[in-house]
Amino acid sequence: MTDILVYDKFGSVVDTIFINDTLEHIDGRVSKGKDCYYKGVGVPYLSHHVYPKHMSEEYTLIKRSCIFYLGNLVSKKCFRGKTGIFQERYQGHFTDWIGACGFKELNILENLYDENKFEMTSIEVLGYEPIDLAEQQYYLKVQYHCGRKFYREDPNPVKLGELIDYLVLKNWNFPWDKNSISDISVNGLVTDVGDLFYSDELSHQLGTVYSILYSLGNESEEEYLNFCNLNGLRHTHTMDYILNTITLLARNGTDINPLLRDTIPNTYKHVVKNYLINGRNCGFCGVGSCKNRTDANESSGELIRQGYIKRVDAELRN
Repeated sequence: MTDILVYDKFGSVVDTIFINDTLEHIDGRVSKGKDCYYKGVGVPYLSHHVYPKHMSEEYTLIKRSCIFYLGNLVSKKCFRGKTGIFQERYQGHFTDWIGACGFKELNILENLYDENKFEMTSIEVLGYEPIDLAEQQYYLKVQYHCGRKFYREDPNPVKLGELIDYLVLKNWNFPWDKNSISDISVNGLVTDVGDLFYSDELSHQLGTVYSILYSLGNESEEEYLNFCNLNGLRHTHTMDYILNTITLLARNGTDINPLLRDTIPNTYKHVVKNYLINGRNCGFCGVGSCKNRTDANESSGELIRQGYIKRVDAELRN
Protein backbone atom coordinates (compact mmCIF):
# COMPACT_ATOMS: atom_id res chain seq x y z
CA MET A 1 0.00 0.00 0.00
CA THR A 2 1.26 3.46 -0.92
CA ASP A 3 -0.18 6.69 0.43
CA ILE A 4 -0.09 9.64 -1.97
CA LEU A 5 -0.40 12.95 -0.14
CA VAL A 6 -2.38 15.80 -1.69
CA TYR A 7 -1.30 19.31 -0.69
CA ASP A 8 -3.26 22.54 -1.01
CA LYS A 9 -1.72 25.75 -2.37
CA PHE A 10 -0.31 26.53 1.08
CA GLY A 11 1.57 23.23 1.33
CA SER A 12 -0.80 21.62 3.85
CA VAL A 13 -2.01 18.03 3.46
CA VAL A 14 -5.72 18.03 2.60
CA ASP A 15 -6.22 14.51 1.23
CA THR A 16 -4.57 11.12 0.80
CA ILE A 17 -4.86 8.74 -2.14
CA PHE A 18 -4.42 5.06 -1.26
CA ILE A 19 -2.93 2.75 -3.90
CA ASN A 20 -2.65 -0.97 -3.31
CA ASP A 21 0.83 -1.27 -4.79
CA THR A 22 4.41 -0.39 -3.94
CA LEU A 23 5.48 2.54 -6.09
CA GLU A 24 8.84 3.80 -7.26
CA HIS A 25 9.02 7.24 -8.90
CA ILE A 26 10.51 6.94 -12.40
CA ASP A 27 10.36 10.37 -14.03
CA GLY A 28 7.93 13.24 -14.51
CA ARG A 29 4.60 12.23 -12.99
CA VAL A 30 5.12 8.52 -13.69
CA SER A 31 5.79 5.87 -11.05
CA LYS A 32 6.30 2.11 -11.42
CA GLY A 33 4.41 -0.51 -9.44
CA LYS A 34 4.96 -4.24 -9.22
CA ASP A 35 3.45 -5.10 -12.62
CA CYS A 36 2.51 -1.77 -14.24
CA TYR A 37 3.02 1.98 -14.22
CA TYR A 38 0.98 4.83 -12.76
CA LYS A 39 0.69 8.29 -14.30
CA GLY A 40 -0.48 11.15 -12.11
CA VAL A 41 0.28 9.78 -8.65
CA GLY A 42 2.51 12.61 -7.53
CA VAL A 43 6.05 13.87 -7.87
CA PRO A 44 8.96 14.88 -5.66
CA TYR A 45 8.39 18.61 -5.99
CA LEU A 46 11.12 20.53 -7.80
CA SER A 47 9.56 23.34 -9.80
CA HIS A 48 6.65 24.48 -11.96
CA HIS A 49 5.64 27.38 -14.21
CA VAL A 50 3.91 30.59 -13.16
CA TYR A 51 2.84 33.54 -15.28
CA PRO A 52 4.80 36.72 -14.45
CA LYS A 53 1.62 38.50 -13.33
CA HIS A 54 1.13 35.82 -10.66
CA MET A 55 4.63 36.09 -9.19
CA SER A 56 4.84 36.84 -5.46
CA GLU A 57 7.09 36.26 -2.47
CA GLU A 58 5.75 32.69 -2.34
CA TYR A 59 7.97 31.80 -5.30
CA THR A 60 11.69 31.75 -5.99
CA LEU A 61 12.48 32.51 -9.62
CA ILE A 62 14.64 29.83 -11.24
CA LYS A 63 14.60 31.22 -14.78
CA ARG A 64 12.38 32.91 -17.30
CA SER A 65 11.25 30.54 -20.01
CA CYS A 66 12.26 31.09 -23.62
CA ILE A 67 8.75 29.86 -24.56
CA PHE A 68 6.61 32.96 -24.21
CA TYR A 69 3.44 31.29 -22.95
CA LEU A 70 5.05 29.14 -20.25
CA GLY A 71 5.92 32.01 -17.93
CA ASN A 72 8.56 31.74 -15.23
CA LEU A 73 10.09 28.52 -13.95
CA VAL A 74 9.79 28.80 -10.17
CA SER A 75 10.14 26.93 -6.92
CA LYS A 76 7.32 27.43 -4.43
CA LYS A 77 8.69 27.74 -0.92
CA CYS A 78 5.91 25.83 0.85
CA PHE A 79 6.18 22.87 -1.59
CA ARG A 80 9.93 22.33 -1.25
CA GLY A 81 11.06 18.97 0.09
CA LYS A 82 7.60 17.43 -0.28
CA THR A 83 6.38 14.58 -2.46
CA GLY A 84 2.84 14.14 -3.68
CA ILE A 85 0.15 15.97 -5.63
CA PHE A 86 -0.06 19.76 -5.33
CA GLN A 87 -3.26 21.74 -5.95
CA GLU A 88 -1.63 24.22 -8.30
CA ARG A 89 -1.26 24.01 -12.06
CA TYR A 90 2.07 22.74 -13.34
CA GLN A 91 1.67 25.00 -16.39
CA GLY A 92 -0.76 27.87 -16.55
CA HIS A 93 -2.29 26.92 -19.90
CA PHE A 94 -3.17 23.36 -18.78
CA THR A 95 -5.49 22.29 -15.97
CA ASP A 96 -3.21 19.52 -14.63
CA TRP A 97 -2.23 19.91 -10.99
CA ILE A 98 1.45 19.37 -10.20
CA GLY A 99 1.90 15.60 -10.16
CA ALA A 100 -1.61 14.75 -11.37
CA CYS A 101 -3.42 14.31 -14.69
CA GLY A 102 -5.98 16.89 -15.74
CA PHE A 103 -9.05 16.14 -17.83
CA LYS A 104 -7.14 16.45 -21.10
CA GLU A 105 -5.11 13.33 -20.30
CA LEU A 106 -8.25 11.22 -20.74
CA ASN A 107 -7.86 11.99 -24.43
CA ILE A 108 -5.55 8.96 -24.34
CA LEU A 109 -8.63 6.74 -24.11
CA GLU A 110 -10.28 8.24 -27.18
CA ASN A 111 -7.12 8.05 -29.24
CA LEU A 112 -6.41 4.43 -28.32
CA TYR A 113 -9.84 2.85 -28.26
CA ASP A 114 -12.32 4.86 -30.37
CA GLU A 115 -12.89 4.62 -34.12
CA ASN A 116 -9.74 5.31 -36.19
CA LYS A 117 -7.71 4.35 -33.13
CA PHE A 118 -4.02 5.20 -33.05
CA GLU A 119 -1.98 2.03 -33.61
CA MET A 120 1.70 2.92 -33.21
CA THR A 121 1.45 3.25 -29.46
CA SER A 122 3.78 2.14 -26.71
CA ILE A 123 1.19 2.72 -23.97
CA GLU A 124 -1.86 0.75 -22.91
CA VAL A 125 -4.34 2.14 -20.39
CA LEU A 126 -5.44 -0.40 -17.81
CA GLY A 127 -7.77 2.00 -15.99
CA TYR A 128 -8.07 5.40 -14.36
CA GLU A 129 -9.27 6.76 -11.04
CA PRO A 130 -10.36 10.21 -9.84
CA ILE A 131 -8.22 12.25 -7.48
CA ASP A 132 -10.69 15.13 -7.33
CA LEU A 133 -13.84 14.89 -9.44
CA ALA A 134 -14.84 18.51 -8.93
CA GLU A 135 -11.47 19.71 -10.24
CA GLN A 136 -11.29 16.90 -12.85
CA GLN A 137 -7.97 15.49 -11.68
CA TYR A 138 -7.12 11.82 -12.21
CA TYR A 139 -4.40 9.21 -12.20
CA LEU A 140 -4.00 6.46 -14.81
CA LYS A 141 -2.87 2.87 -14.47
CA VAL A 142 -0.89 2.04 -17.62
CA GLN A 143 1.57 -0.32 -19.25
CA TYR A 144 4.51 0.85 -21.36
CA HIS A 145 5.58 -1.78 -23.88
CA CYS A 146 8.95 -0.04 -24.26
CA GLY A 147 9.61 0.00 -20.51
CA ARG A 148 9.71 3.81 -20.81
CA LYS A 149 12.92 3.69 -22.81
CA PHE A 150 12.94 6.76 -25.03
CA TYR A 151 14.28 7.46 -28.50
CA ARG A 152 17.19 9.52 -27.17
CA GLU A 153 18.49 6.51 -25.24
CA ASP A 154 18.97 4.33 -28.33
CA PRO A 155 18.11 6.29 -31.50
CA ASN A 156 16.74 4.32 -34.44
CA PRO A 157 16.23 6.58 -37.49
CA VAL A 158 14.62 3.77 -39.50
CA LYS A 159 11.89 3.30 -36.87
CA LEU A 160 11.46 7.06 -36.58
CA GLY A 161 10.96 7.32 -40.32
CA GLU A 162 8.33 4.58 -40.16
CA LEU A 163 6.46 6.51 -37.46
CA ILE A 164 6.53 9.71 -39.53
CA ASP A 165 5.17 7.83 -42.55
CA TYR A 166 2.37 6.35 -40.45
CA LEU A 167 1.40 9.70 -38.94
CA VAL A 168 1.14 11.36 -42.35
CA LEU A 169 -0.63 8.50 -44.11
CA LYS A 170 -3.10 7.85 -41.28
CA ASN A 171 -3.80 11.54 -40.50
CA TRP A 172 -2.55 11.51 -36.90
CA ASN A 173 -0.85 14.64 -35.65
CA PHE A 174 1.24 16.23 -32.93
CA PRO A 175 0.89 19.93 -32.03
CA TRP A 176 3.49 21.74 -34.10
CA ASP A 177 5.30 23.30 -31.11
CA LYS A 178 5.41 20.14 -29.01
CA ASN A 179 8.70 18.53 -27.98
CA SER A 180 7.47 15.45 -29.82
CA ILE A 181 10.70 13.46 -29.74
CA SER A 182 10.35 13.22 -25.95
CA ASP A 183 7.16 11.16 -26.47
CA ILE A 184 8.73 8.69 -28.89
CA SER A 185 10.24 5.40 -27.71
CA VAL A 186 13.30 3.49 -28.86
CA ASN A 187 11.13 1.35 -31.11
CA GLY A 188 9.55 4.33 -32.86
CA LEU A 189 6.25 4.15 -30.98
CA VAL A 190 4.47 6.98 -29.14
CA THR A 191 4.62 6.83 -25.33
CA ASP A 192 2.02 9.55 -24.67
CA VAL A 193 -0.81 9.58 -27.18
CA GLY A 194 -2.96 12.08 -25.24
CA ASP A 195 -1.81 15.10 -27.25
CA LEU A 196 -2.31 13.47 -30.65
CA PHE A 197 -5.26 14.55 -32.78
CA TYR A 198 -6.85 13.26 -35.97
CA SER A 199 -6.87 15.57 -39.00
CA ASP A 200 -6.00 15.53 -42.69
CA GLU A 201 -5.43 19.30 -42.88
CA LEU A 202 -2.15 20.24 -44.55
CA SER A 203 -1.18 22.65 -41.77
CA HIS A 204 -1.55 19.88 -39.20
CA GLN A 205 0.41 17.32 -41.18
CA LEU A 206 3.15 19.86 -41.75
CA GLY A 207 3.22 20.76 -38.06
CA THR A 208 3.48 17.10 -37.07
CA VAL A 209 6.56 16.32 -39.13
CA TYR A 210 8.13 19.66 -38.24
CA SER A 211 7.66 19.07 -34.52
CA ILE A 212 9.48 15.73 -34.72
CA LEU A 213 12.37 17.05 -36.81
CA TYR A 214 12.78 20.27 -34.85
CA SER A 215 12.61 18.63 -31.42
CA LEU A 216 15.06 15.92 -32.52
CA GLY A 217 17.47 18.59 -33.79
CA ASN A 218 17.21 20.49 -30.53
CA GLU A 219 17.83 17.36 -28.48
CA SER A 220 20.70 15.96 -30.52
CA GLU A 221 22.13 17.59 -33.62
CA GLU A 222 24.12 14.43 -34.30
CA GLU A 223 21.09 12.15 -34.28
CA TYR A 224 19.08 14.63 -36.35
CA LEU A 225 21.81 14.69 -38.99
CA ASN A 226 21.95 10.88 -38.91
CA PHE A 227 18.23 10.84 -39.67
CA CYS A 228 18.72 13.37 -42.48
CA ASN A 229 21.58 11.38 -44.03
CA LEU A 230 19.60 8.14 -43.93
CA ASN A 231 16.65 9.84 -45.66
CA GLY A 232 18.60 11.80 -48.24
CA LEU A 233 17.92 15.15 -46.58
CA ARG A 234 20.30 18.04 -46.05
CA HIS A 235 20.53 20.53 -43.23
CA THR A 236 22.69 23.62 -43.40
CA HIS A 237 20.23 26.29 -42.23
CA THR A 238 17.24 26.68 -39.91
CA MET A 239 15.02 26.90 -42.99
CA ASP A 240 15.87 23.27 -43.72
CA TYR A 241 13.58 22.09 -40.90
CA ILE A 242 10.71 23.38 -43.04
CA LEU A 243 12.18 22.22 -46.36
CA ASN A 244 12.87 18.72 -45.02
CA THR A 245 9.34 18.58 -43.64
CA ILE A 246 7.94 19.42 -47.08
CA THR A 247 10.14 16.73 -48.65
CA LEU A 248 8.89 14.04 -46.26
CA LEU A 249 5.27 15.07 -46.85
CA ALA A 250 5.77 14.83 -50.61
CA ARG A 251 7.30 11.36 -50.31
CA ASN A 252 4.11 10.25 -48.57
CA GLY A 253 1.89 11.51 -51.36
CA THR A 254 0.80 14.80 -49.79
CA ASP A 255 0.02 17.59 -52.26
CA ILE A 256 2.66 20.17 -51.34
CA ASN A 257 1.88 22.66 -54.14
CA PRO A 258 0.03 25.06 -51.80
CA LEU A 259 3.25 25.34 -49.76
CA LEU A 260 5.59 26.26 -52.59
CA ARG A 261 6.63 29.73 -53.77
CA ASP A 262 9.10 31.04 -56.34
CA THR A 263 12.19 30.95 -54.09
CA ILE A 264 13.29 28.97 -51.03
CA PRO A 265 13.17 32.01 -48.69
CA ASN A 266 9.69 32.92 -49.92
CA THR A 267 8.54 29.31 -49.49
CA TYR A 268 9.91 29.31 -45.94
CA LYS A 269 8.17 32.57 -45.00
CA HIS A 270 4.89 31.49 -46.61
CA VAL A 271 4.85 28.12 -44.86
CA VAL A 272 5.76 29.42 -41.42
CA LYS A 273 3.32 32.33 -41.51
CA ASN A 274 0.34 30.76 -43.24
CA TYR A 275 0.56 27.09 -42.28
CA LEU A 276 2.86 26.27 -39.38
CA ILE A 277 1.88 28.81 -36.73
CA ASN A 278 -1.76 28.74 -37.84
CA GLY A 279 -1.89 25.03 -37.07
CA ARG A 280 -2.52 23.55 -33.63
CA ASN A 281 -0.14 24.49 -30.86
CA CYS A 282 0.07 22.82 -27.46
CA GLY A 283 -2.56 25.14 -26.05
CA PHE A 284 -5.24 23.32 -28.04
CA CYS A 285 -4.54 19.98 -26.35
CA GLY A 286 -7.58 18.65 -24.55
CA VAL A 287 -10.23 15.99 -24.38
CA GLY A 288 -12.17 16.03 -27.62
CA SER A 289 -9.46 17.81 -29.61
CA CYS A 290 -8.92 14.73 -31.76
CA LYS A 291 -12.64 14.74 -32.60
CA ASN A 292 -12.78 18.49 -33.36
CA ARG A 293 -14.99 19.18 -30.36
CA THR A 294 -14.70 22.27 -28.22
CA ASP A 295 -12.71 21.77 -25.03
CA ALA A 296 -11.62 23.88 -22.08
CA ASN A 297 -8.20 24.67 -23.52
CA GLU A 298 -9.38 26.08 -26.84
CA SER A 299 -9.13 29.67 -25.63
CA SER A 300 -5.53 29.07 -24.53
CA GLY A 301 -4.66 27.67 -27.94
CA GLU A 302 -6.06 30.68 -29.77
CA LEU A 303 -4.32 33.11 -27.41
CA ILE A 304 -1.02 31.29 -27.93
CA ARG A 305 -1.56 31.30 -31.70
CA GLN A 306 -1.98 35.07 -31.68
CA GLY A 307 1.24 35.36 -29.70
CA TYR A 308 3.08 33.32 -32.31
CA ILE A 309 1.62 35.39 -35.14
CA LYS A 310 2.79 38.61 -33.53
CA ARG A 311 6.30 37.28 -32.98
CA VAL A 312 6.68 35.65 -36.39
CA ASP A 313 5.45 38.78 -38.19
CA ALA A 314 8.15 40.78 -36.42
CA GLU A 315 10.89 38.20 -37.16
CA LEU A 316 10.01 37.84 -40.86
CA ARG A 317 10.12 41.60 -41.35
CA ASN A 318 13.76 41.67 -40.25
